[in-house]
Amino acid sequence: MINVYCLKWGTKYDRHFVEDLKNKLSKYLTVDHNFICYTDAPEKEYDIKIENNLPHVWNKLSLLQFSGDSLYFDLDINITDSVNFLTEDFTDFTVIDSRAWKNNKEDLKFKITSNTFVNSSIMRWSNHYDIYNNFIKNCNTYMRIYKGIDRYIYNENIDYKYFSNEKIISWKSENFSEKAIVLYNGRYKDRHNLCWQSKKNY
Repeated sequence: MINVYCLKWGTKYDRHFVEDLKNKLSKYLTVDHNFICYTDAPEKEYDIKIENNLPHVWNKLSLLQFSGDSLYFDLDINITDSVNFLTEDFTDFTVIDSRAWKNNKEDLKFKITSNTFVNSSIMRWSNHYDIYNNFIKNCNTYMRIYKGIDRYIYNENIDYKYFSNEKIISWKSENFSEKAIVLYNGRYKDRHNLCWQSKKNY
């Protein structure tokens, strides 16, 4: 049994997004799993209350305090096929490699500007409390330095690995409708329109 988390904080996403993710995982994740919504406003039996109540996306890092084989999904993604491949190995803290849709830069200037190739729309872990613990000790400093969790992970020498991008893609890429998971970072309001347009074109 694995734990599958999402985060609902504030009012950016309504409950529909949580239910949509839950239903799609019921269909496309056939591995035994326990669905959990980490939220500041619990209302369902599968909700657990956020403890530290950090600003918005920073609460993702709080999930690493929980041990056991775990997956995390952002609410603004679309799943259209099996995601069982995400459960192959929980040994390492694993995130998405976004170089496929970003300029591939690894120079010092890129890092100094706090940019990142890490995408935390999906995360996988098992026993990685140390990442959470190191962050929470100096969380106010890190939240001033970085715009979000992706930049923190990329720039703070955290030990992580990347998922294979074979079945994960950004909506910015061509033929994004052909992949099992599509990321809609920053375009959550347009997600359903983009999905409909892609279906219309194929």
